[in-house]
Amino acid sequence: MQPILQALPLWAQVALAVVPALGALFAAFGLLLNVQQSRRTNAQARAALVAGCLERFSGDEEIQRAFYSIEYSEFRYDGDFHKSPQEREIDKLLRHFANLALAWQAGLLSTTDVHPARYYILRVMRDPEIEKYLGFIAHWSKQASLGEHPYTVLTKLSKELEK
Repeated sequence: MQPILQALPLWAQVALAVVPALGALFAAFGLLLNVQQSRRTNAQARAALVAGCLERFSGDEEIQRAFYSIEYSEFRYDGDFHKSPQEREIDKLLRHFANLALAWQAGLLSTTDVHPARYYILRVMRDPEIEKYLGFIAHWSKQASLGEHPYTVLTKLSKELEK
């Protein structure tokens, strides 16, 4: 086989060596572009998830009512809370942020991704009355042997956001 290669003109011998190398170089460049585009697409999807959360948060009347009752320190966790319309609103607010926390726990979002919602999550989770309610939920879930309640993941996320 060696004599056949040597029989070719020099330019053909060089071409046989250079063309595959150029092909490999272009393939590597294309792969790098693909990786970069994938990263952008993933970042955009994560941002869209958080943006959708914030949009729903600001656009849902019940969630807003629940949030502002906490924001203005009007929310009270007492004997009248359970089975009240306010319980449903507070639960809707907590479930809303718990969904974001579950995506974080699953590795779909980082704490950096969740940062735009940080104030709202921390404002809710630091409220002493909410802490009482979450304590009740944790105790009730444990007694009912239902496993970890999604609010527990929200509590973990809020602790990470405090760092």
